[in-house]
Amino acid sequence: MEKPRKMKFGIAQKLLFYFLILSLVPIVIGGGVSFYISKNELEQTTKANLSSLARDCGRKISYYVSSRYQDIKLLSHADVFKGNDTAAKQQYVEKAFKAYPFYAAISVIDLKGTIIACTQKDLVGQSRARTAWFQKTIQCRQGEVIPLDAYRAETAGGKMVIGFNTPVSDDGDVIGVLATRVKMDHIIDRVRRLDERTAGDYHAYLLNKRGEILAGPDEKKFLAIHHLHEFSVVKDLLAGKTGITEYENKRGEAVISARHALKGDGDFDGWRWGVIVTEPVSEAFKGAYIIRNTIIILVLVIALLVTLFAVFISKRFSRPITELSESALRISRGDLKPISTKYGPKDEIGELVGAFNKMTKDLHATTVSRDSLSKEIAERRWAEEAFRKSEEKLSNILRGSPIPIFVIDNIHRVIYWNRALEEYSGIKAEEIIRTDQHWKAFYDEKRPCMADLLVDGKIDDIPQWYPGRSRVSDLVEGAYEATGYFPRLGNGGKWLYFTAAPLKDSQGRLIGAVETLQDITETKKAEEQIKLLSAQVIEIEEKERESLSREIHDNIGQLLFALKMGLSRANKKIPDELSSIKDRLAELTDLVNRLIREIRGLSHALHPPQIEDLGLVSALEGLCQDFKSYAEITIKCNFDKIEKPLSSIMNITIYRLFQEGLNNVLKHSHATEAKLTLTSSEGTIRAIVEDNGVGFVVDDVLSSPQNTKSLGLISMRERVALIGGELQVLSELGKGTIIRVSFSGLPG
Repeated sequence: MEKPRKMKFGIAQKLLFYFLILSLVPIVIGGGVSFYISKNELEQTTKANLSSLARDCGRKISYYVSSRYQDIKLLSHADVFKGNDTAAKQQYVEKAFKAYPFYAAISVIDLKGTIIACTQKDLVGQSRARTAWFQKTIQCRQGEVIPLDAYRAETAGGKMVIGFNTPVSDDGDVIGVLATRVKMDHIIDRVRRLDERTAGDYHAYLLNKRGEILAGPDEKKFLAIHHLHEFSVVKDLLAGKTGITEYENKRGEAVISARHALKGDGDFDGWRWGVIVTEPVSEAFKGAYIIRNTIIILVLVIALLVTLFAVFISKRFSRPITELSESALRISRGDLKPISTKYGPKDEIGELVGAFNKMTKDLHATTVSRDSLSKEIAERRWAEEAFRKSEEKLSNILRGSPIPIFVIDNIHRVIYWNRALEEYSGIKAEEIIRTDQHWKAFYDEKRPCMADLLVDGKIDDIPQWYPGRSRVSDLVEGAYEATGYFPRLGNGGKWLYFTAAPLKDSQGRLIGAVETLQDITETKKAEEQIKLLSAQVIEIEEKERESLSREIHDNIGQLLFALKMGLSRANKKIPDELSSIKDRLAELTDLVNRLIREIRGLSHALHPPQIEDLGLVSALEGLCQDFKSYAEITIKCNFDKIEKPLSSIMNITIYRLFQEGLNNVLKHSHATEAKLTLTSSEGTIRAIVEDNGVGFVVDDVLSSPQNTKSLGLISMRERVALIGGELQVLSELGKGTIIRVSFSGLPG
């Protein structure tokens, strides 16, 4: 009997066997490990994602409910609730209802529990006195809010609502209750959006402290007990525990459930609400199963390819492949430095080597670009966050400033309207923000405010809208200041001092303007009082001058005249032989004559009698003649006849203007010619004093009251301003001086 032949395995078979073992075993092991790693990572990712979704939904719900706490607090502070005007209260709640679309109803209830104003007018007159929430609310202090958990409201068409109730107080005494009912549409929509991200018939729900459904995919189940109320996931949620639970449902399916107990936000304490979202494990691990199946198929494909092509593999081909493998491993470790693999033949492996070399270079360049882009993105996010915080800080500063302030953007929409301006103008921020109606706070008809002119770049139009009352700010670059009277503000109108400045971004582009307001009504009243008192002082001064002038003329003048006559009679009685005595008496007589002329001149200087006797023009002509009699310069006078009589204070002011002007010309100007002009036309009187002297720097003189040269000009300016006139001084060094005074609005 022949012995059976032993099967011989040639080198090709051994190479194939060894290659299969070496190739497939790592793939199978690596695939298995990858599967379990992927499964664990997916499990952790799924749990983290579900927790994040539930937490994010819960926080947004908390913020929304907390905001409603703040809304009712703000509404309850309205002054309209402190009065007895029921119609005004009804109008206010209707206006608030339109401004806040999330309200289902707003009611004002008196201390007896009767609804006196409501957005649903058919409820007016109904009583809420027996309700627990009403009794509890009237026992609270101002600022406290009594909430109502979610329920279906008949007044809201059976929709889910939540309630907020707060006392209305006047001087610390509770005078009623403000009740709001807020639709839960926003909360329900938030939960439904979370529900859309779950798989199959697994859903997201919002539960209350009793385990009842407040929001979910099926509105019919609202306020019904959740079907998992007996499971630990719901029990833990109702106990206020946040976390992840894995369990088997009634169908025996493995389920991952994330729960988040609302922690609250601000006044909102969470109400023991909670968000629950579930997902089946099979859905969570779908990616891992795909990886597992892919690995199995990959193993089979590789086994087939190895079987077909193993016989063609040799060391010649293995070396570059090994190098490529090492390069790939190096890249996977993060070392992206490009190193070229050398391979001579131009076959497929050569192309693979060339492609791999190119890929490493491109990957290196791409990674560098990616890192640069990531850095740029991070820097931009940081800048955006810093800008947001800065903007929020600025908003808080403007909001809390005691100075009335508003800000508009570059298309004239209001973006800030602070609390001080709300109180000053009576216009709430929510009524004016994002509109261009800010002019309504100051004017009866639409017209630009100063901030609008800066936004439009119409700087040249500022004097047109604020004639004689505007100027460039000395404190802020590009800003303008002005004063104005606003009859519609306050009781009897207000004087305001306002400043507007442009707002620019970091590139210098105009993005808006800010305007601040300051009430200067009392200052204006004080200025008017000072003007009145100053005018009275001047009038008293002129009367004293007139009295002193008359005293000098009538008494001292008469005494000197008597002395003169006595000296003359004495001179006649002295014999001619005493000629020296007669000569001495004649000298005394001449001295008395000069003294009489000086006394007469002083009397006229103190108060020219020609103004009352002959009129202003004759008095001015006499003044010119007096100056011409001793001045060594040419004086030209041109005085128009004034048809309408002027007040005594205006007559004397104009006279003093020319008198002081001529004195300044003679003392300081070194002029050779002076010209005086008085004109009257169309209700306006103009007085001009000109000279061709050395001139001076106007700002230096007028800004330095210590300078003796400026005292006369400053005194003239104040006198003219007191009677409503305007004084203008024009002068340049070496070109003479012109002083112009005008009085407008006179009877013509």
